[in-house]
Amino acid sequence: MLTLQVFAPAMGQKSPSPFAMKAIALMQMSGLDYQIKPGDPRKGPKQKLPVLIDNGKSISDSTHILAHLKSMHGFDPDKNLTPEQLAIAEAFRRMVEEHLYWVLVHSRWVENGDIVRDVFFAAVPSLMRKFVFRMVIKQVKSALFGQGMGRHTPKEIYAFGAADLQAIADYLGDKQFFFGDAPTSVDATIFGMLDSIVTPPLDTELKRAALAHNTLKAYHQRMSDHIDLAEL
Repeated sequence: MLTLQVFAPAMGQKSPSPFAMKAIALMQMSGLDYQIKPGDPRKGPKQKLPVLIDNGKSISDSTHILAHLKSMHGFDPDKNLTPEQLAIAEAFRRMVEEHLYWVLVHSRWVENGDIVRDVFFAAVPSLMRKFVFRMVIKQVKSALFGQGMGRHTPKEIYAFGAADLQAIADYLGDKQFFFGDAPTSVDATIFGMLDSIVTPPLDTELKRAALAHNTLKAYHQRMSDHIDLAEL
């Protein structure tokens, strides 16, 4: 049986990571027999989650997991897409994973640090928790600054996020899924990000921007229902 290692459930999510939720969506869409287990990113091949274990082989990174499912198990959710649609899907994937993701990081770790600290570091003794978290936040802010998002003001950062969400809503329009009646890999990507934005009980400007779009709210629910998220 395939095993998908992700971060343990937290903040109302099956896993509090857009990439883990993307991988879960892909596994659900594949129809393959698999199990979900909490993983330790420090023990993974790239010190990150999700990781798919298949016959003793560890595949790290949600994009590489999809490639493995295609090559080894014949699951290709994009098989009916045209070259133009594949190009559009890749552009949106990169926008979501390499731009909107950093707005999420800011909204979660910088703007709501106290809540995140108590959720993700609950196992750390209280006397050490703030000290450990200060080290983590320093690393997060350094990563944000290095990527470029952290060089902007909060207002500018959230404006970037709102523009990304607007682009997704505009392209989705009144379609059931991104390219019609059946979900593809870009739907798994977008769903993973939306779930990480709207599901946690955090009052953020990014969440408000997402929920302002009835199109995105309905799409998130539709994807949740399609992949039977409630049954996991």
